[in-house]
Amino acid sequence: ANTIWAYATVGVMPGSELGEGLEMQAVATMQSFNPQNVANTMWAYATLGVTPGSELVAGLERHAVAMVQGFKPQAISNTMWAYATLGLTPGSE
Repeated sequence: ANTIWAYATVGVMPGSELGEGLEMQAVATMQSFNPQNVANTMWAYATLGVTPGSELVAGLERHAVAMVQGFKPQAISNTMWAYATLGLTPGSE
């Protein structure tokens, strides 16, 4: 979460191999993400103009639903902005 966020913050697109590796790592570790990690990850992809893979999006969404009570307003706002920017529609959960 922090690495892709850092790339987005400085406005630099990671190379394709690194980008794929970061996404795979996010999928593998997303269960340990807190609400801010979820929001930052989605924000980063949207800021870079890259739609993450469906496995990452679906997994982050499921994880977010499971811990929705922990989301602060800013994290909700950033996550929803990312969905809108990427043209994604949240699931019905």
